[in-house]
Amino acid sequence: MKQSLIPGLTASVEVVVDDSLTVPHVSDKYPGFAEMPSVFATGYMVAFAECAAMAVIAEHLEEGESSVGVHVDIAHTAATAVGMTVIATAELLEVDGRFLTFRVDLVDDAGPIGGGSHKRAVILRDKFDASVAKRAAG
Repeated sequence: MKQSLIPGLTASVEVVVDDSLTVPHVSDKYPGFAEMPSVFATGYMVAFAECAAMAVIAEHLEEGESSVGVHVDIAHTAATAVGMTVIATAELLEVDGRFLTFRVDLVDDAGPIGGGSHKRAVILRDKFDASVAKRAAG
């Protein structure tokens, strides 16, 4: 991580919700989702909050570094219909070694839809991939 990765950094990302981001389209491997309302899925909202956090740190990582999510505590407080724009904003609150803590807030065209905290760990991608391969091999 570069010295420039400090608390107070922020970033926002936006997306227009289409059918692919709705609850019925989460996955046909998850029973029950196909019958749910066609609104922005909570799982996709959480992933989108992670995108905002990744945007905060993108230019502050060294060559070969990446990050992975290690904790989320995010409330989904309002439904977002297809066609609405969602904006996720993340603020870096704390840097504790390789662990980064963020405040995330999400709004759509009608107002707030959720928010909370998210933690990421900075990783060395090659080392991480080798660890995953070892775990998969048993």
